[in-house]
Amino acid sequence: MRGSPPSTFDEELATRLARAIQGDAAPLYQLLANTGGLPGVRVNARTVEAFARACGATGAGADRLVMRMVTLDALEAPGASEREILPVCAVAALGARAAGDPERVAEVLAAIHDRADDLRFRVREAVPDALARIGAASGEALVGRLDGWMDGFFHAAAVVVALAKPLWLDTLKEGEAAIARFDEAWTLAVEAPRSSARYPGYKALLEALSYAPGVLAARFRAPMFEAMVRWAGTSETPLQETLLANLNGSKMTGRLTDDVERVRRTLKASATPPRDPTEKVQGMRGRGARRR
Repeated sequence: MRGSPPSTFDEELATRLARAIQGDAAPLYQLLANTGGLPGVRVNARTVEAFARACGATGAGADRLVMRMVTLDALEAPGASEREILPVCAVAALGARAAGDPERVAEVLAAIHDRADDLRFRVREAVPDALARIGAASGEALVGRLDGWMDGFFHAAAVVVALAKPLWLDTLKEGEAAIARFDEAWTLAVEAPRSSARYPGYKALLEALSYAPGVLAARFRAPMFEAMVRWAGTSETPLQETLLANLNGSKMTGRLTDDVERVRRTLKASATPPRDPTEKVQGMRGRGARRR
């Protein structure tokens, strides 16, 4: 199936999907595994999208199958194996399903919430795409339903990444609700204990916050920059570097230059000055040659 014409693949996919819905999922799983691009460098986006569209078109008939696929664990669909594509496809299919049927949104959000901190990174990476797909259909309404996602590193990162995707971002009119989600994500990072720095989820959140706020700033300008100025009050170097990364690039020039400089000035004023190595700190014993 790897070089098959699109029509041939889509027809075969439809045939095997129908069989899987009737209870024989093995042929479908094999087709997805053979064409999914894993364990290669990247997922075959065409396979994922074809499956999502096929399930979306099938509607409720595919729900039970997709829910089974999205819960395949690391023993049934190991990471870095060809079968990892199965839960990846399921997350995408759930996104398509909720985008087409608003009544399914709550159930779908609950299902993909559990995949946002999946041990398999490709499964995690499918979640923001699914959220953006739902958001493209729901707009601001979905932003308000994601408050329960903002108390976990991976989950908050997924929301931040999804909101910065044009598919969803282009449907948002005012931006206040989306910026509120970003404020919550930033607060989560700021209030995290220092030990969190070694957690993959914390690193994922900082990575998302290193570019996504800049995307919203280019779109909504004033309210997003106001949030970034508030955030710039932190003296923590990793967080300052995260925020500073948003201010680079061609999108931050021209009409945004004044706003960018305002954030930069606040960051500079908040930065902890480097310690003078010659300064003696009370409570520390002197080092070096013994004084006479």
